[in-house]
Amino acid sequence: MNDEMGNSTGQATVLALLTRLLVGSERRMDTLGDWVDALLDGTASPLAQRFVNQLGDEWYDATPPDDFCGQVAEHVRRHLAGWHPGWPHLWAHILRVTGVALALAEDEGLPVEEAYLLSLCHDVAKLDELRTSQPHEELGASFAGRVLRGYLPPDRITAIQAAILKEDSGDTLGDILHDADKLDKIGATGVVRRVSTDTRPTWLSSALWRVGDDLARFPPMRFDLSRDLAASKRAFLGWFLPLAEDALDH
Repeated sequence: MNDEMGNSTGQATVLALLTRLLVGSERRMDTLGDWVDALLDGTASPLAQRFVNQLGDEWYDATPPDDFCGQVAEHVRRHLAGWHPGWPHLWAHILRVTGVALALAEDEGLPVEEAYLLSLCHDVAKLDELRTSQPHEELGASFAGRVLRGYLPPDRITAIQAAILKEDSGDTLGDILHDADKLDKIGATGVVRRVSTDTRPTWLSSALWRVGDDLARFPPMRFDLSRDLAASKRAFLGWFLPLAEDALDH
């Protein structure tokens, strides 16, 4: 692999992979299978396969824990799709964060339903902020209060709202959201998240710089599982980003 990456053929292989990541924010790419289909074919390179394998290690299942959670997921999806054409990109981010949050909650012995609903609602108003100028955290907390009323006790709804508002309430839910949300900025999912918003090759340098900046600013994780996942993501970027930057410089 190192020999291949060290010559012009290797650089062309890297550029080919990066170009396939340029799908645009309006394309539905919210499952691992979507990316497998986009990146792998009969002539897929070892580089593309390694990227997809890493993506699979980072992409956790976000199946709703119960029927109510499934209903809220559809409500959130419909809300996002209501007016902004770039909603599929945000929806994919929300699902990835939700999958990691579920895994963290299960690992810590906490209610997975609460972690699921929190993660679904944490960025539900991110696009609304563009037209209202109100902080999306405040709008998201209000949204959560409305849709969760009657399903969870008032004190648990308040805990979910505090986590969305990033208030230090001492509740572990806030730590779960913190780690799950930050983890989506690095690793293969971080590359996908930043690169896939555009379709122009000229976007690649800016997008990869953002990934590197996110990596440099990455905060400490608060759980064993998130620390392990962060270590895997860091190691991957330590290998992948220099390859990508070298290919773009030539």
